[in-house]
Amino acid sequence: MFDLTADFQVFYDTHVRLGTTRRNDLAAKRDLNLTRLNAGLDDLAAETGLPRPYPTTWYNQGSYAMHTLNQDPSDTNDFDIDVGLIFNKDDLPSDPLKARQRIADALAKRCTNFTQEPTAKKNAVRVAYADGYHIDFAIYRTYTDATGTLHTEHASTSWKPRDPMAINTWFNKCVTEKSPKAMPALGYYPKVKDGQFRRIVRFLKWFSRSRVSWSLPGGLIVSTLVAEVYVPNDARDDRALYDTIIALKNRLNIHTKVYNPVSGNEFTENTEILSQVKRLKTQINMAATKLSPLFDQENCTRDKARSAWDWVFNHSFWADKEKVTKAALDEGMTASALMPYFVKIKCELASKQGGQPYRTYASGGGILQKNVHLRFSVDGTNVPHPFLVTWEIRNSGDEASDDNALKHSSPPSNDYTHWTSTAYKGNHQMICTITKGGAVVAQTAHLVRIAPGKWWRR
Repeated sequence: MFDLTADFQVFYDTHVRLGTTRRNDLAAKRDLNLTRLNAGLDDLAAETGLPRPYPTTWYNQGSYAMHTLNQDPSDTNDFDIDVGLIFNKDDLPSDPLKARQRIADALAKRCTNFTQEPTAKKNAVRVAYADGYHIDFAIYRTYTDATGTLHTEHASTSWKPRDPMAINTWFNKCVTEKSPKAMPALGYYPKVKDGQFRRIVRFLKWFSRSRVSWSLPGGLIVSTLVAEVYVPNDARDDRALYDTIIALKNRLNIHTKVYNPVSGNEFTENTEILSQVKRLKTQINMAATKLSPLFDQENCTRDKARSAWDWVFNHSFWADKEKVTKAALDEGMTASALMPYFVKIKCELASKQGGQPYRTYASGGGILQKNVHLRFSVDGTNVPHPFLVTWEIRNSGDEASDDNALKHSSPPSNDYTHWTSTAYKGNHQMICTITKGGAVVAQTAHLVRIAPGKWWRR
């Protein structure tokens, strides 16, 4: 196989690894919100006259804790931090939803500049920043039973026994036991750096997020699959990644079920996760095909090899790429410059349809989470009355395509506002068109960028 070992190392160090500066920035956001949480609990205690105790401790969880949090391929600050908050059992409501809601309410007391208010989701409380970052706080309670046994439970749909560090422990064990390692007593020293398993996970996580239009599995699913099929190579990371891709292709072609490596529960019982894994199967099979030129010993050149890996990573490091500009939005918009009039629209965010907007969202602004309600309105036009307005949603990506929801349009009307909500991952447009006397006289587009999850709801 054509050797690009040196290129892989440069790409990994420069473009994949998060880097100390960004990691410290995320840690600062985590710490700031932990401080806000405690202050918000104090606010709730003052309002209610009842104690609202702080968590006894907290733990980093997820990709941040496992050191598999990558740079964002789309360069949109779509980063997440998972934090486990540990409380004494008696310091939280007995109902897990009410426990999560208390934490959301406390954070809401002190949080500003967010795309939506802190939200109590099924398994955590999410704080989403306007610039793309989000922090998920998982809530746990601990207690000791009559036998002296310590129990830890997670506030999900019910209180479920769970060790907040179990996944981290499992992953670190994989890195240690599966990666090539030196055996000095035998005089054996691998050529690759320590921790190859972690690097292969990071490369495949990058692949899964390399296209805005793709909705593929998240980090834990990818890590679980890599743990099943990883093929180490003590001399080359590029060969280890290729062999792991082929092994993953073969595994997914047999079946697409994925199980939690700690609890044994099936991740893919969730239909959305199953759809993501099936899409991963499709793209991994394509990757295997695209990488086949690496083995053409007579004809494979360095440029051809880099081009093959470029399909996997979709990054300008591997091949020159045309930059995507906002002009790419304008499918059919170029002619708008020749129209006799103009129209401006405004997008505002709200917690519910018809609710009071809490901030304005600029075209192409920060990454929005799902289930944010959007109020579009005509913010200015020089078209003389009377005229009619049409609102058209243009979605993109495989989630919208799977739901047959790539385009939806309202009938022409006198309604100068239009409500919708975020439901599909990717970059999407709201097109506002003004017609007068049956002719289009003004038109504009507003770009909305959505994090993994579903987007526009009709």
